[in-house]
Amino acid sequence: MKPELIIDAPILNKKEIWVKKINKPHFDHPFHFHQLCELVWVEKSYGKLIIGDYVGSFSDGELILVAPHLPHLWQCDPIFYANEKELYTNAVGLYFPQAFVTTITDDPNVTCSYKELLTKAQRGLRFYGKTRDVIIEKIKAICDTKAFEQLGYFLHIIDILIKTCEYELLAGLNYKSIQNENDMTRFNEVNQFLLKNFNRDIMLNEVANICNLTPNAFCRFFKLKTQKTFIRFLNEIRIGHACVLLQNHNNTINNISYECGFNNPTNFYKIFKQITNKTPKEYRVNFNQNKTMQQIKID
Repeated sequence: MKPELIIDAPILNKKEIWVKKINKPHFDHPFHFHQLCELVWVEKSYGKLIIGDYVGSFSDGELILVAPHLPHLWQCDPIFYANEKELYTNAVGLYFPQAFVTTITDDPNVTCSYKELLTKAQRGLRFYGKTRDVIIEKIKAICDTKAFEQLGYFLHIIDILIKTCEYELLAGLNYKSIQNENDMTRFNEVNQFLLKNFNRDIMLNEVANICNLTPNAFCRFFKLKTQKTFIRFLNEIRIGHACVLLQNHNNTINNISYECGFNNPTNFYKIFKQITNKTPKEYRVNFNQNKTMQQIKID
């Protein structure tokens, strides 16, 4: 399964922005890319997120900007597929042409900073903190307005995104979209297999067989295409899932380690610290503190 070009935006070759409201049981696009820039706010949902060679998780309140032609996948956790009448995914996608702002003005102070933002977005940008909160309110306003008022909110969003330091780059610095169709098909079949089976022991020859390669040849292929070892990529999927499970304080850390495919908690602790620079306990404490601060802000 190669990344598909999704052409569902009615603004291709136009100087417009398009707001797409998503209200369905789960995200249903396959691994895909657009010809437009895409700013996504996930109001309610959670699951696995892949952007280029980045693999992790997403949850309520996610705000991510991706540039055109950057492959990505939003895959809800299995519970959303099993309880389609009980759980719903709510999100808003804001689409706009890459050259949109530069068609409005020739001011080099504007165009240069805008191009810098889109260069960073070629790796995918996740926004957080006050920036995320402010942008979400602007997106809500965009959903309720039209014409010049909507355009004004959009330009304000771009201005904030250009100036903020509250973001993280997702895909690796050396990531380049795979152009060879056969290689892309191989990689994405492996990708889907790992997302479905990461919580059990996975033998290297299992995955190599998907690509019709020997284990050694597969390891070389995977490192060449992703700039990561296969084991690192698999562990990032597992740790991303662990971060979601850690948000439930009733689930013990030891149990979480087994649910994510680790054979023993000691190995889980070690790899979790390597990938997140925190212990599982520190991650849980930080998450609870941030959640408390958000509740205080709302109250």
